[in-house]
Amino acid sequence: MVSNQSQNGGSSIIILSIIIAIILMLIPFTESIRFFRPEWVVMVLIYWAMALPRRVGVGLAWFTGLAIDLIMGGALGVFAFSYALVIYMVLRFHLQLRQYPLWQQALSILSLVLLVQLMNVLLSPRTTGWHVWLPAVTSTIMWPIVFAVLRKLRRTFHVN
Repeated sequence: MVSNQSQNGGSSIIILSIIIAIILMLIPFTESIRFFRPEWVVMVLIYWAMALPRRVGVGLAWFTGLAIDLIMGGALGVFAFSYALVIYMVLRFHLQLRQYPLWQQALSILSLVLLVQLMNVLLSPRTTGWHVWLPAVTSTIMWPIVFAVLRKLRRTFHVN
């Protein structure tokens, strides 16, 4: 009975963290700093896929990406495909990623967010220029904070 309550509560914590990440993606920035916005949604999905690979998978990543596609008004399926691909890779190597020190995980985040940005450049004609790579750098810098906050949430609410 306790396990079932923990799973139901855990699902709501996971979904709530994804919704908060989506809201963070929607906060308007000035033109000069909008390209520095970290990829909050990808980082949250990566954390949950690393921490709970049986609960967060490619399907959730795809639906989340589809929601981002609809909210951002871009080409339908670009974020869905890139998020699903990244989470597939995280699930494939989650045991190794979990063993890395935080700075090495941050470098993994750099490569995974770069993959998302590359998919956006290749599949969406409206995203061009060198500035599209900046979210990978800011996401790498923000990863230790995102990791610490989500780990604290997971441990506080006993999400397993």
